[in-house]
Amino acid sequence: MDTPTPITPAGWYDDGHGQLRWWDGSRWTEHTAPLARQQAQPQRAIAPQRPAARTAPDLVSVPRSKLVWILPLVMLLAALIGGLLGALAAEGISDTDPVEETYAAFLRAERTGDCAALERVTTPGFREDLVDDYAEVFTCEQWQARTNPRRSEIAWAMRLGPFGILVANEQFTNPPSPRTSATYYVEKRDGRWQLDDRDANDDY
Repeated sequence: MDTPTPITPAGWYDDGHGQLRWWDGSRWTEHTAPLARQQAQPQRAIAPQRPAARTAPDLVSVPRSKLVWILPLVMLLAALIGGLLGALAAEGISDTDPVEETYAAFLRAERTGDCAALERVTTPGFREDLVDDYAEVFTCEQWQARTNPRRSEIAWAMRLGPFGILVANEQFTNPPSPRTSATYYVEKRDGRWQLDDRDANDDY
C-alpha cells in the first residue's frame, strides 16, 4: 500500500524567483506578490507551551544550614518570654491595689500631718520635693508648715511587677486651686510600696 502524499495547504509561498506566488492547495496560480507582503501570509497557530513544573528544590528558599540555628533561637526566645510573663504574673502584674493603697495612705498622711506615715509610703527624694526644691534635707517641720491637703480622684492606675503608675485629678483646698492632673510613679522597695516621683503642672 502506497503512502499518501502530504498536501500543502493553500497560501502565499516563495516561488524561488524573488516573489510570492499563491498556492491554491493543488497547483500554483498566476497570482503573485512582493516578498514584503509575507507578513500577510496565513500562519499556523502555535499552541503556547506550559511552563515546566517547579521541582521541590526550587520551592525551598531557606537553606537547611540556617534552619539549624534559627529554630533553637526561636525556642529559646519563647522560653524567655514565657518565663518573664510567669514571673510578672506571680508578682501580680494586673493587681493595682498596692499602687492605689499607697497613694491613699499618702493623702491620709497629708490630711493629718502624720510625718511617720508619710515616711512609710514615700521615698526620700519624693519627700524633698514636697518641701522645697532647694532644701538639702527633708524635715517634718518644713513639710507640716507647707502641707496643703488636696481633693483627689484616681483617673487610672497600672502595675508591672514591682513598678506602678497612677494618674489622679487633684485640687488643693488651702487656698483653692484649679484641678490638675498629676502622675505618680510607685515602686516596691524592701517589701514596701512607696511613691517615688510625681509629675504635675502645679506647685506645692
